[in-house]
Amino acid sequence: MLQKSNDLHDQNAFPKTRWSAILAARSDDEHERQRALSLIVESYWKAIYFYIRMKWNKSGEDAQDLTQAFFSKAIEKDYFDRYEPQKARFRTFLRTCLDGFIANEN
Repeated sequence: MLQKSNDLHDQNAFPKTRWSAILAARSDDEHERQRALSLIVESYWKAIYFYIRMKWNKSGEDAQDLTQAFFSKAIEKDYFDRYEPQKARFRTFLRTCLDGFIANEN
């Protein structure tokens, strides 16, 4: 039973940081930037969704809506441009941004 729990956690864990996507998300080239942002959303969507379900105790539907709204806001407000790797890991940065976003939504 413990193995299933670990497998579930591993499946929903934050992925390894894709530095090429983080750097490209700051690009002046709009096409490169959009491609990078799409990759970031695709890579982190599931982890963000499950984080919202677990930490914020949201239903599946609410977690989907909040995940979508978070990424929309993050792209609109250039959250990823503010990331400073010397201060925190990217997943920590994302969770901090997400927690602030959800606290403001509630």
